[in-house]
Amino acid sequence: MKRILFLSIAVALLFGAQQTTKAQLSDEEYNYVTMDLRGILNLTMTTNPQVDFTFKTIQEYQHGITRFNATQLEVDATLAWDLFVYASTDNWIQVEAYSTNGNPCLPAEILELQSSVQSYAPENINSFTSLKGATNSGVAAGVPSTDTQFLAGAVGTDAAANESFPPGTAAGNPDTHKFRIDMRLVPGIPAEFGNSTIALDSNPNPDANDNGEAYAQAGYYYIEVVYSLVEDL
Repeated sequence: MKRILFLSIAVALLFGAQQTTKAQLSDEEYNYVTMDLRGILNLTMTTNPQVDFTFKTIQEYQHGITRFNATQLEVDATLAWDLFVYASTDNWIQVEAYSTNGNPCLPAEILELQSSVQSYAPENINSFTSLKGATNSGVAAGVPSTDTQFLAGAVGTDAAANESFPPGTAAGNPDTHKFRIDMRLVPGIPAEFGNSTIALDSNPNPDANDNGEAYAQAGYYYIEVVYSLVEDL
């Protein structure tokens, strides 16, 4: 009888302990953690933005002047990207004329560029190539086309076809995210710039100063070269 009593007491104590465990109090608080990943595209020119060409000898006119590493660009990007180049105008802007003869209407295409990074776009500057002027570049409202000269990527989003360059930093990916641009001008005698894809006397966008002469007027000129970094198109 005592044994039955002890067993009953043990069962009651065990049952009570279980009941106490199930009734244990608790409380909870919550954190809502957000993450905002902003896309970053940084294009940095690490060289002087002004590149000067001064032709003052017969040899310089005949053989031209080449500025190696005239412009150096670095790309830091957290997403796929394209980089293209064009002249902001169709023609060079004459600031001062040194002569009354010759043609002052010089097409943008007399400037030749060459990039250290290979582009697989149909239009590229993998070797010395005439820079396209604003109209010929195919760029409209900052948006390129298949006629645009690409330093990296192309129109399209197929990474396998090299239509974009991957995210990365210039420091970590110098072969693909650092660009060295060589520039060349070869006037010739007279200054016809025979390497250009457009002859001086057949400018497609002549103005009132285009007198049809096939050689350049002596003077001081400038042109703006635009390098545009965009998210993969």
